[in-house]
Amino acid sequence: MTLELGVAGKVAIITGGGVGIGKETARKLAAAGAKVVIAARTKATLEAAAAQLREETGGEVLAIPADTTSMAAVQALIDATVAHFGGVHILVNCAAAPGGLVRNAIEEADEDALLLDLNTKLMGYFRTAKACAPHMRKAGWGRIVNVGGLTARCTEALSGMRNAALVHFTKTLSDELGRDGITVNIIHPGVTRTEHIEQWFNEMAAEEGTTFEAIVEREAGAPAALRRMLEVHEVADPIVFLASELGSGITGESIAVDGGLSRAVFL
Repeated sequence: MTLELGVAGKVAIITGGGVGIGKETARKLAAAGAKVVIAARTKATLEAAAAQLREETGGEVLAIPADTTSMAAVQALIDATVAHFGGVHILVNCAAAPGGLVRNAIEEADEDALLLDLNTKLMGYFRTAKACAPHMRKAGWGRIVNVGGLTARCTEALSGMRNAALVHFTKTLSDELGRDGITVNIIHPGVTRTEHIEQWFNEMAAEEGTTFEAIVEREAGAPAALRRMLEVHEVADPIVFLASELGSGITGESIAVDGGLSRAVFL
């Protein structure tokens, strides 16, 4: 028996859709028959990704450059999507700097970097949800999946402020929109093999005079229950599930997809 996702013909917007988890999510939604819009700031990367996804899936994939730190740019993104496809049913928020812009202690933390981090991720997700919600209400069906991060649950970095705030935002929004058939959830990825992580780990290896494999083992292998780094599809699959008809009974949830990297217990 083949599971039907129920997303064929649905219109999905994926911010940060040109690379990594966002791109893989777009690939899977397009392959399932959704009409997909990928958005990001870098036009060349975005258009190349859209062309690749169209070729690989045979689906409808549109690239719309947008900067989610601007409400005007976000509204233009939603307006262009509605003009082209006729509505919006699914929003996957993935546009942010992986790991955050502020990783040092508070004494060395740069205020402008922290504010940019919050403006890009927390406020960026707020802007896209605000602009998409009326179209989902009109359709009587909607899915919002926010990509957060494990730092929401630990004291590892100041960048965790944005992820912790996103958990509250997700729960509040789920309560507000649930009566209109709209679910809202947040995924916290673990260490995942994306372009950004591979570049970051290679830089760490060069600085420390060691190998990429040694960094992967230290940062993702040894600490995790699965003893390995996650592949990008392993994070995209749960996102697509929550964005589909199959996830209709799940809302307001904060879900770690981390290979057992986090050892915290939540009751």
